[in-house]
Amino acid sequence: MTTFGYLRVSTNESRQHGRGQRKALRDAGATVIFEDAQSGTKSYRARPELSRLLEQAQEGDEIIVYSLSRATRSLSDLLALTEEMDSRGIIFKSLTEGQVDSSTPQGKFLTSIWGAVAEMEVEWTRARVRSGLAAAREQGRVGGRRPKLTPEQVAVAKSLRAEGKTVNAICEVLSCSRPTVYKALATEVT
Repeated sequence: MTTFGYLRVSTNESRQHGRGQRKALRDAGATVIFEDAQSGTKSYRARPELSRLLEQAQEGDEIIVYSLSRATRSLSDLLALTEEMDSRGIIFKSLTEGQVDSSTPQGKFLTSIWGAVAEMEVEWTRARVRSGLAAAREQGRVGGRRPKLTPEQVAVAKSLRAEGKTVNAICEVLSCSRPTVYKALATEVT
């Protein structure tokens, strides 16, 4: 029997998040870990590393995830994934959701409940984002990322830094984040 671990980080998440998952999986006994870096909204079949893992796993093996949301965010996808593993005799466990374990009837039941909760969270988040964007449009603002600094703002950032101003002070003047200021200071002014 092999204990596999599967972790997923979103493309915009820090690699540190992956390190935390990896440590938890290793602590839970995973000897081989597969990692995907992509959105959780994609089907589990569209994830190359999860597909490789499922190809390698055999009857009696165990697949552990840090949380169900790392495996999938869709209830139908979660049910299909766990059904595929169950039909092949592969045990599926989640560390976060109260030790969900597909090898027991209670575990199967809890997996479907936690999957429904995860899917509901995704839908609530989408609804909040849509609502916020609509409210912003009503006020004449457009949602999304803030534009990068203009060449004039980059020049201002550099001159303020040359005067000895802190990055935080420059952030306040330009109404931008610290990473934006650091990027501006690293660019060449044309």
